[in-house]
Amino acid sequence: MRITSRWLFLAQWLGLFSLLNVPAQQAIVNLPSADITPKGKHFIMHETQWRPWNPGRYWYATNFYCYGIGKNTELAVTTYNSGTPQALNENIGVGFKTALPLFQKRHPAWEMKWTVGQMVTYNLRGRGLGGFTYSHGSLVVPQTHTRLTAGVSFGTKNLFKKTTVHPIAAVEQPLIKHRLYLLGEWFYGRHDFGFFTPGILFHPTKNQIIVVAYKIPNHPGNGKGGIVFEYGFFFGGKENGPGTDTDGQDHAHPASPTTTPPTKPAPHPQPVREL
Repeated sequence: MRITSRWLFLAQWLGLFSLLNVPAQQAIVNLPSADITPKGKHFIMHETQWRPWNPGRYWYATNFYCYGIGKNTELAVTTYNSGTPQALNENIGVGFKTALPLFQKRHPAWEMKWTVGQMVTYNLRGRGLGGFTYSHGSLVVPQTHTRLTAGVSFGTKNLFKKTTVHPIAAVEQPLIKHRLYLLGEWFYGRHDFGFFTPGILFHPTKNQIIVVAYKIPNHPGNGKGGIVFEYGFFFGGKENGPGTDTDGQDHAHPASPTTTPPTKPAPHPQPVREL
């Protein structure tokens, strides 16, 4: 009887979670996502990258702020890599991200998007101006609600520790609709972003995001693996109910709605990402 009661209690909470519409996050972990902050909304996220053991102990913080300006676009301010030991690629950046829906009338359930973005960065350790530019396509597989992302990014030495052009890719898989996701992102190459990062995203409330992940280097020269923790939240603006896009216009839901978890170099409310 006790076991039955506990399972009923858990099922009730999971059912409640599935009824709540939650916005998505602006980066998958560090890779910018196809989600855009709704017009008039603010989004703030803190990220900690932490390796508490030797060799190679470190702690670094990256902080993001995004503001939705409408027309599928957000503006962003980001501080990168403050912490210990002092990083040569500590930067502050400003920029934008735009995600353009594709084939909405012909294939609405696939949620196809083309995303482009740019951060202009200034190195706080005397290495001058640089940038981070990216472009990727994404789609949602209707049968499994899996979002797949693939594209390319360009980064300069002041942020990436070398000037590089490289492929990027990500996968986002909902486990509990609007609440819990498996994530994986990958920056190819030998540079400071060159890691594969799997993790879990959780929405404790509709306006909050928590990500726990682990970064694995592509090559030993990229750095040491470590724990990634993120906490973000949306505030301000008007609440967009289900059935509105980032500019508040009515649109038809795909057959099977879910949410999106991608910037930082990307991670509420933005309208619910529907997978």
